[in-house]
Amino acid sequence: MSDTLTVRVPVQEKEAWQKMAQDVGEDLSEFARKAVRQRVQALQAELGSPWDDLLGSVKADRPPATNDNVRKHMRTRRK
Repeated sequence: MSDTLTVRVPVQEKEAWQKMAQDVGEDLSEFARKAVRQRVQALQAELGSPWDDLLGSVKADRPPATNDNVRKHMRTRRK
């Protein structure tokens, strides 16, 4: 899935970004994508992911029960 983000910057700043992108052999869009990705990763490393609160209670150390296991457990609990 991909979204489009439009960013308006002053002409001088865009020209500076284009020059930097050319210097590293990238086009402006790829240069900007990588810069945003790096900034987000740095913030998540510092502040944590916004998903942490939602996924903090999830344990991934064992797979979820299959329907057969759930039915078996429910049968043994009734006895």
